[in-house]
Amino acid sequence: MAIRLRTIFFIALGLITLLFLYIEREILIPFILAAVFAYVLNPIVDFFSDKIKLPRTLIIIVIYVAIITGIVSLGTIITRQVLHESKELTKFTANITSMTREQINLLPSWLKPEVENILSSLDLGKSRFLSPSSIINIFPRALSGIISTIIFLFSAFYFLKEGKKIFDRFLYYLPKEYRIEAEIILRKINNVFGGYLRGILILMFVVFALTYIALTVLGVRFALILAIFSGFAEIVPFIGPITAGVVASFTVFLNGTSNFPLTPIQGALLTALIYFLIQQFQNYLVSPHIMGRMVGLHPVVILFSVIAGEHLWGPMGFVLAVPTAATIKILLEFYLDKINSKDYSAKRS
Repeated sequence: MAIRLRTIFFIALGLITLLFLYIEREILIPFILAAVFAYVLNPIVDFFSDKIKLPRTLIIIVIYVAIITGIVSLGTIITRQVLHESKELTKFTANITSMTREQINLLPSWLKPEVENILSSLDLGKSRFLSPSSIINIFPRALSGIISTIIFLFSAFYFLKEGKKIFDRFLYYLPKEYRIEAEIILRKINNVFGGYLRGILILMFVVFALTYIALTVLGVRFALILAIFSGFAEIVPFIGPITAGVVASFTVFLNGTSNFPLTPIQGALLTALIYFLIQQFQNYLVSPHIMGRMVGLHPVVILFSVIAGEHLWGPMGFVLAVPTAATIKILLEFYLDKINSKDYSAKRS
């Protein structure tokens, strides 16, 4: 009876904790990003700490310095290009309506009404973005961003330094009869989360590099910005790459290409083909080797998880949806295996 009451207590405590985290989900973003950062870099810290016997604090400080130095160095190299493209993009956005109307006549008659509806939406969104109230709101958002950055850096440092102690402390507070099973489950979940997040980062970089090279060779305006957007779009399975391809094709349709004598429609179709080929290269050559069958989810389940994650948690749900779904799968499989093993033992006896 005491064991059942303790089990009910822990289940109720877990549900209350999940409810609290969902209610306060907005303030959790820097902590979640810090946990993601720690998941990605923890193998490096473990290697230098366990193999070379360096203090974890020193390793983390060196990693922080290396990352900041890399960002600054890389920033000095690409800042001019990004600023140049950003200025052009601002002018392009301001004139996008008039530029698009010039190209409408090239479209089929059945498609023209849809494009005109999109243009009207862009005009409305642009006016709202440039309103005084939206500009005034930038300052508190900037202050909030600075505070979130400080929280992120502090939390990531703590997670990297005390990660193992947090894990052991959590197991210590569990009932003894559940510790072994909980440790097995948590290690499986840890492998899924860490591997998935590191795999996503590699895929983002691969897509960014291939897209930037292809768009630069083609002579597409805003090649760097489009490539960065395409890399980040990999966070959202299926929908993200399609959206990136549509945005790039639409941009080429309006601006054309500078290195090849192509019509706007030909340039847009060629850009769409490039994105399609990059996705095929990723799906058949890159993803199987990087991600493997680590997640083990059906594509429909992944798509549903991403949509549900965005609906429940906004942009952060995109990042956490797939590993969370994989975690639920691990828990269900463990529970079903346990039930099956009990039934088998009962039949044997």
